[in-house]
Amino acid sequence: MYGYSAFEMIGQHISKLVPPERTQEIDDMLELLRRGELIEHTETIRLRKDGRPIEVSLAISPIRDSSGAITGASTIARDVTERNRATDALRKTEKLAATGRLAGTMAHEINNPLEAVTHLLYLIERNPSLDDTAREYARVATEEVNRIGHIAKQALGFYRESAAPVEVSIAELIENVVQLYSAGAQNKNVALETQLETRATIPAFPGEMRQVFSNLIVNAVDAVQRGGVVKIRVKHGRDWKSNTLGIRVLVSDDGPGIPETVRSRIFEPFFTTKGEKGTGVGLWVSEGVLERHGGRIRLKSSTGPMHGTTFSVFLPYA
Repeated sequence: MYGYSAFEMIGQHISKLVPPERTQEIDDMLELLRRGELIEHTETIRLRKDGRPIEVSLAISPIRDSSGAITGASTIARDVTERNRATDALRKTEKLAATGRLAGTMAHEINNPLEAVTHLLYLIERNPSLDDTAREYARVATEEVNRIGHIAKQALGFYRESAAPVEVSIAELIENVVQLYSAGAQNKNVALETQLETRATIPAFPGEMRQVFSNLIVNAVDAVQRGGVVKIRVKHGRDWKSNTLGIRVLVSDDGPGIPETVRSRIFEPFFTTKGEKGTGVGLWVSEGVLERHGGRIRLKSSTGPMHGTTFSVFLPYA
């Protein structure tokens, strides 16, 4: 189970199987055994010979001689790695099912007030007393309210923007998203810089693309300190894996970076680094949307002196 032969392990201390951060655990177990206590079905982490972690369930009993003195310990260890993965998968499935039920309730409950807001915005937009700036704000607000309705329906599988993708200029779409969030960024004294090197189009569902890039830009603004910078670059690109031509979008921030210990989990459903402020579904949903469009998303981050994070999105031309 651990990858060692008997010859390699006989005479070695048991701590050879223990990760460095868990050495205190061995001392605590040995103290219990010296007192003659049993250790029953405790789950922990051990290390294989090749350095890979293994999740184990341990049952440890003291061994006594004929006089009752404790002379050693007997351990039964079971590899529970796959069992725990299955349990985690089931837990995530249950959470997703609960989210689906919640989405159904929300879509039903918000439909009427959304319709009322849409009608009111329609009347406001056409009010002759509005100047051009206010009328443009009303138009953008109408688009965003419509998008809320679309997202709710998409979550239930009841709606798609069209039967097939349409040609979308990612540069124009990002210009609209940046305009929408520029006021919030200014309030935080964060600069949003765009570098739009191509206005080529790709086949896509525009509402879903807005959802992806809105999420990435909002996350970047949240990540930086006051006075920080978020850069969005749109350019021609090539997928490193399939060699396919397409558009690459880079969303970079100069925030503190994402710790290496959590980077592998950043696209997991319900995993968030924002505490109570985060839902943990934004990046997970974004990854799913991009995969449905034949694209992909990658992450680069550093917490060192040149700290910051970049999300790289690739979308194929065809």
